Amino acid sequence: MKRSIIIIFFSFFFHGILFSQTQNLIKGIVTSAINGLPLSNCSVFINSTSKGTITNTHGEFILHNLPEGKYELIVSSIGYQTYSFEYDSKQLPLELKISLKQKSTELSEVTVEPTLKNGWRDWGKTFVENFIGTTENASSCSIKNIKVLRFWFSKKKNRLTVRADEPLIIENKALGYIIKYQLEDFYIDFITNITFYAGYPFFQEIDTSSRKIHHWKEERKNVFFGSLKHFIECLYDNKIVAQGFLIVRTKKILDTEKQRVKNIYSQLMPAADTFAVVNGQMVRINKNVVLPADSIAYYSNVLKREDYHEQYFSLTADSLVFSDSSAAKFIFFNDRLKVLYKNSAQTEYAQSEIYLTTPSSVQIAGNGMYYPAKEILVSGYWGRFEKIANTLPLDYSPDEK
Repeated sequence: MKRSIIIIFFSFFFHGILFSQTQNLIKGIVTSAINGLPLSNCSVFINSTSKGTITNTHGEFILHNLPEGKYELIVSSIGYQTYSFEYDSKQLPLELKISLKQKSTELSEVTVEPTLKNGWRDWGKTFVENFIGTTENASSCSIKNIKVLRFWFSKKKNRLTVRADEPLIIENKALGYIIKYQLEDFYIDFITNITFYAGYPFFQEIDTSSRKIHHWKEERKNVFFGSLKHFIECLYDNKIVAQGFLIVRTKKILDTEKQRVKNIYSQLMPAADTFAVVNGQMVRINKNVVLPADSIAYYSNVLKREDYHEQYFSLTADSLVFSDSSAAKFIFFNDRLKVLYKNSAQTEYAQSEIYLTTPSSVQIAGNGMYYPAKEILVSGYWGRFEKIANTLPLDYSPDEK
């Protein structure tokens, strides 16, 4: 009797696994918009994760065991425009018919300037520092196919633009990943000092049997805690303080004392008047108005101060996050926010700044994803840290086994 119960239990358990696998998937077929024929060997993956495959000879694909949450399905093939499809795991299973459009030869924004013949030689170091990064992990990263990169530089706009004919193959020995990065946009605006890049990374483990697995897992934890991904997740879950973050808004406060002194001087010293120092006192000769000597030194120091000084106000996640009717979460704020992070192992806060470019609301997800990507700009610690060398998959968790 006991044996039959066990058999029934495992039968239901196995059926549950099969049901989950059949539900938690995306399958489809990829064709060419030119002639409608199926496209083989297309890269099909979930953006910023390790879930991916390629289409077979019939243009078909299937992705199993997809992570929960909101993600983007990416389909790319050389010579075709990259296809992206946003979905929520609640919509699974999905069956898609995808038609890829042919890619134009050049992008209009860079056709004015010719491709640089020696682009990698002249701008490769600048590209790597701003794309891969300058942290310790960056020294353990390498781009394996630099020949697919093309460079443009506009002297008029003082702007560097970089494109890639194929996905970049990046080996990150610091974190144990091979990243296939579909670079969609990269530029450095040297006037505004803004670097922006966007694309679709697909992560693969370098070697799951390597002795370095434990080391890589520890390094991934070090990268995760305090990162922008960690911060967005904490905003979504309302765990900012519990996870070691502080959000501070800076407000410019008028220096009223400086304004008072300036008013005194404006009344005391009209342009037509003349002055002289007599017995340690400043005397307006034409009207004989006296300013005490000790006041002169004080006023002089006050006038050297800035017109405004910064005052700091701490904020809660609730003051930044709101939900719409579908329960999707968004963040919105004005001005720049300072984000401070410190864990138990740190003695000082890592300081970053974050601001919205428009500003416009940004949708966030529990996996750290945010959209639109161009709306968020960061500087300070994140400005140096948030590069490819320190990028983790969206489905990464510090509790990974």
